[in-house]
Amino acid sequence: MNNENNLDFDFDFSGINRKELLANAIHTVGALRSELGVTDKKSSPQEEAAINLLHQLDQEVAEFTAFPDILELKDKHFTDHGLKVPIRFKDFRKQYKFYWIRFTISLKPAEGMHFNKLKCAIEFNPDITEGHLRPRARMILPDRKFKELLELNTSLELQIGENFEFEASSPGTASVDVNAAGKLDMIAGPFKYNLKRAQIDHNEPGSEKVFWKLEGAEFFQENHPSFIVVLQIPKEIQNLDISAALQAYHGFNMLSASLREAIDYFKKQLATFFHKGAPVQDTQVWDMTPML
Repeated sequence: MNNENNLDFDFDFSGINRKELLANAIHTVGALRSELGVTDKKSSPQEEAAINLLHQLDQEVAEFTAFPDILELKDKHFTDHGLKVPIRFKDFRKQYKFYWIRFTISLKPAEGMHFNKLKCAIEFNPDITEGHLRPRARMILPDRKFKELLELNTSLELQIGENFEFEASSPGTASVDVNAAGKLDMIAGPFKYNLKRAQIDHNEPGSEKVFWKLEGAEFFQENHPSFIVVLQIPKEIQNLDISAALQAYHGFNMLSASLREAIDYFKKQLATFFHKGAPVQDTQVWDMTPML
C-alpha cells in the first residue's frame, strides 16, 4: 500500500515478521556475555530484565478487530432523526452510493508500557486502475478539523450537516455512542465520537486511500479506537475490496535501560526495529461486496 511520503509507516517488515525479530533479539541478548568475554554462566539481573521485556513485547496486540461495520447511507438516516437531507447528498446520489464504514482496532501493549503512536492505512478497491471508478473517502473520523474541540473535550457530538460533511451537533442534542450508531441507524447522527486527546494527522479526504497518524499518551488509554469513513462509490461499481494496515509504536525511551544498552550490539535491521519503537503490525484484506 503506497501512502503520502510524510505519512509512511516507520518500519518495513518486508521479508521478516515481528516474532522473528524478537526471537533474534532474545538470542542476541543471551549470547552477549560470551561475546564480551564474560565467563560467568549466571545471567545478570540486567540481562534477565532485558529478556523478560522482550518476552512481554512478544505478547503485544495491535490489530483490526473482526469485520468492519458497513451500512448504506440513505435519506431515512437523516429524516428519521430530525436532520435535513443535504442537497449535495441528493445531487451526488445520481452518480454514487454512500456507505458508512467503521473500523475498530484493539490495542494491548506489554504490561507497564503503552503505545505512543499509531498509524493506520485503508485503501479501497486497489485493483481498479481507472481513477474515476475508484471509491473515495468522502468523510473521515478522526478528522484534524476538530482539533480545537478535541483539546477541550474527550468526546464530540457529531452529525452529517447540510453541507454533507461531519460537523459538531447542537449542544445537548440527544446522541448515542458511535459504536451503537450503525445498529440504531443513526449513522448520519447525532452520535457521540469518543477520542482521548491526541495529535492527529491524515491525508486529505476525497482519495481512494486514507492514512491516519495519531500520537499522544492519553489517546492510548483507549483500547478500542474507532475509525470511520463515509465512502463514495460509483454506481457502476458492484464490488468493494478493502486493504488495511496499521503499525503501533512505543517511545524508544520507554524501553528498559538494559535493553537500550543491548541494542548497541544488534544488527542494523534489528536495531532499527527498536529505534523505531518496536512496532506491532497488522494487515487485513476484506471483501465487502456481499454487504453492498
